Amino acid sequence: MANNAYLFSSLRKGPIIVRWIVAHASPEVFDTKTDPERFTFREGVVHLMDWEPILMDRMKQIKEHPGSTLTVYDEGQRAIDQDYASMDPVAAVEKWAEARGESTRYLESVTLESWDFVARHPERGDISLYDLATMEVAHDTYHIEHLLEFLE
Repeated sequence: MANNAYLFSSLRKGPIIVRWIVAHASPEVFDTKTDPERFTFREGVVHLMDWEPILMDRMKQIKEHPGSTLTVYDEGQRAIDQDYASMDPVAAVEKWAEARGESTRYLESVTLESWDFVARHPERGDISLYDLATMEVAHDTYHIEHLLEFLE
């Protein structure tokens, strides 16, 4: 798993793609929603930035404390508590890119056996370090798809 070039490449690409979307989105759409159940454009970008340290902490927890239980967060409440609505999406994507670089470098450094280490997610069950890394790519894709709706 440690030599999974496609995984590492995909992890690096998320912020690059979102940076492009932010650059091509009209500021008029930053505070609109395409779906009442989803974030605004601004909140979606800020969420990616805000979530990266949480995912990094989870990666470290899985590696350093296999068998432990991960903390669950309410994403909607976190958006309110962290005031996503007032943050700049341009600055947020840059901060996310920097944090994602750190996360990817961390994953590139873990030993082969660490990829199979597991922690318990109270809502999703056991998650290995490899599972979490691949879930990050899926999480990026979910939000990229949503952000692209604002360009249509």
